[in-house]
Amino acid sequence: MKRTSFMNASAWVVMGYALVAGAGAAQAQAQAQSDEGNAAASGVNEIIVTAQKRAQNAQDVPIAITALGGDDIAAAGITGTEDLRFAVPALNVTRGAGGFGLPRIRGVGATGQGNGIENPVALYVDGVYYSASTGVLQSLFDTEQVAVIKGPQGTLFGRNATGGLIQISTLNPSLTEAKGKAEVGYGNYDTVRAAAFVSVPLSSTVGVSLSGQYEKRGDGFGTNVFTGNDVQDARTYAMRAKLLFEPTDATRIVLSGDFNGTDDSSPAFTAFGLNSLGQSVPAEVISRGGDPRYDIFADVDPQLKARQAGGSLTISHDFSGVSLKSITAYRKTDLFVAFDPDGTTTPTLRILNDNVDKNFTQEINLISEGDGPFKWVIGGFYMNNKAGQLPGRTTGLSQFGGNGYNDEFNQVKLTSWSGFAEGTYTLGSDTNITAGIRYTADKRTLDATRVGFNGNTNTTTTIVNPTEVRNFNRFSYKVSIDHRFSDEFLAYASYNRGFRAGTFVPQANPITILEPEILDAFEVGLKSDLFDRKLRFNLSGYYYDQSSVQVMQVIAGVQNVFSARGGAEIYGIDADFSLNMTDNFRLFGGVAWNHSRYRSFTDAFISIPFPLSTTLGPAGAAAFSTTNYKYIDSVSGQTLANTVCQGTFVPPALAGTQAGRDSFYRSRPGGNCLLRGDATGKRLQNTPDWNVSMGASLDVPTGIGKFNLSGNMGYNGGYVGTPDERVTQDSFTVVNASVTWRSNDERVFARFWANNLTDAYFRSQIGASNSGDNGTAGAPRTFGVTLGFEY
Repeated sequence: MKRTSFMNASAWVVMGYALVAGAGAAQAQAQAQSDEGNAAASGVNEIIVTAQKRAQNAQDVPIAITALGGDDIAAAGITGTEDLRFAVPALNVTRGAGGFGLPRIRGVGATGQGNGIENPVALYVDGVYYSASTGVLQSLFDTEQVAVIKGPQGTLFGRNATGGLIQISTLNPSLTEAKGKAEVGYGNYDTVRAAAFVSVPLSSTVGVSLSGQYEKRGDGFGTNVFTGNDVQDARTYAMRAKLLFEPTDATRIVLSGDFNGTDDSSPAFTAFGLNSLGQSVPAEVISRGGDPRYDIFADVDPQLKARQAGGSLTISHDFSGVSLKSITAYRKTDLFVAFDPDGTTTPTLRILNDNVDKNFTQEINLISEGDGPFKWVIGGFYMNNKAGQLPGRTTGLSQFGGNGYNDEFNQVKLTSWSGFAEGTYTLGSDTNITAGIRYTADKRTLDATRVGFNGNTNTTTTIVNPTEVRNFNRFSYKVSIDHRFSDEFLAYASYNRGFRAGTFVPQANPITILEPEILDAFEVGLKSDLFDRKLRFNLSGYYYDQSSVQVMQVIAGVQNVFSARGGAEIYGIDADFSLNMTDNFRLFGGVAWNHSRYRSFTDAFISIPFPLSTTLGPAGAAAFSTTNYKYIDSVSGQTLANTVCQGTFVPPALAGTQAGRDSFYRSRPGGNCLLRGDATGKRLQNTPDWNVSMGASLDVPTGIGKFNLSGNMGYNGGYVGTPDERVTQDSFTVVNASVTWRSNDERVFARFWANNLTDAYFRSQIGASNSGDNGTAGAPRTFGVTLGFEY
């Protein structure tokens, strides 16, 4: 690993500004579109969103929304969706093992993923639903706006959006002028980046656009100290093409195609303590001259190769008072991951997963466009999805002594139909009542085959599971009321029911069923534009009753997902503001407090580190019954479970004797014993109790151009990685800052930037498996320069 320990002069300038400005985290309010007639020159601009399927001022929508425009995204140092956690306090985005994006809004989200398991925080790009969790990790170069819509959207966006959704709108072609932008950059860790967007009108009715980007991080954030190779180096690329055709003033057709790819030496698991051989992994890394925060200790280097491609056709037509919109889309995602999950340099266990996800969607919306008191949306949504492993392979000494493998072939098929309607009636001129309903019918089918090859006997064993079919059908609905007390002040109250369909967990052994999730959400909020629109302040409070929670546990390197059927109770407050101090100086920020706890979770996985005491339990904490391996709580004496040490490899010679198992478990020098126990009242994973963001942007006009100084600080209060709260991520603060110069004609710019300026250390993923406590590190301090032009 080539880890830079100093900052260049530009980075010092950036840090100096950040200290002077006191800049904090980027809760930037997007300025994607504005109405100068409605705002004073120094007022906060309007933000136009489509949270209710029609273009509206975000301040008129009775939903908690945080939106960021393209300029705000660049100034805040946000390059991808994972960085949004530092800009939207109610949002936390972590990266799961295997390249899965795991967004969570107000405590509702996913800790684990698998084929056919969709995120409860839905992602839409240009109106297209992305089913594969890998698709959550998006680059944002050619983005016009990102809107994070909080809370369940059970009617208009009912595809599993129990937590909320992330809407990404990308740049469209222009029919009036040729325009474009391009940039190149270089940063530490030998990182090169190039990106470009160009739009050309071919006629008064036809326009095309093309965007592309490439980034290569030549030096990894860490090193595998066993092999000497870098980890967390990466190469990413993406391209998008659009064709816009407007044959009449009433008709608009957009044909879009895109692809992107990632080649990365991850997941770079690093163990926090003892591995299954009793070695202190941090000590082993240090003894080899490494950094235990970012370096790993494994017999093979991790590999991740992800490919996504898709196309969509969007047709809109205005029938004079009613508009029709159709979105037809197809996407395919391929993901290959190989890694060593056992935390040792002994080839005990190796995982190779080859996943594919194919998704076809068709949505049709009919939207009223009149000026009358009643506005409505009706529509239908169809989805056909096929997701599977082809195969998921396990090798190593645990598989036939290192001479063989076990393969998991599976495919989860989904056919989903839904119809929805939502209407808003205006009472007088200031009060709106909104009601909506949706019915979703999901049919899931599972085909699964297990193939084991024993090289010692040259025999192959094939187990074909009978095809399984489950139907998940449910209504979801919404009702809200909002009242505008003045031009500056809106208040609202709402009730939403969200529905996340159940599915299979084919990688589990035996195959399990994830039960549906129902979320009842109650929310009150206010939106205000004060002091001649110089200050925008929005506040919301919420209470969620979640019927079931999907939870992940890695066992013997395989990611299992299961249901906490007792559900969860979640409540909290989030607020954001944007203050224009002058025409050139803006402050912005936000805060989120969230209380999210399991309501009843008596069969959670509990991890107990080895070595155990002579009573088969850690001294002073708990004990194990030597007769039936039940977990005994040391305080209450209650028996909590009857399964012990899930996924722990027991030598065949000992497997049949109680005394042999007792002796084996007592002698285990490290790793974890996994049991089923009680996590009732414990915190939901990956959910900080507190998130705070503060930021500032200052424009300084000069005779040689305009300088912009931007700083953003994001505070994360820390979170737990396991249901028993034993493995935790402490609180951390990330500071991003930049200095940008633009020419007087605003066509040429140079930006000096630094992300994670203080080099805060945090883990983007944490957990406990039978191999030990482990996780992957977030990005350290990065800095560089970007040069570009626009026309």
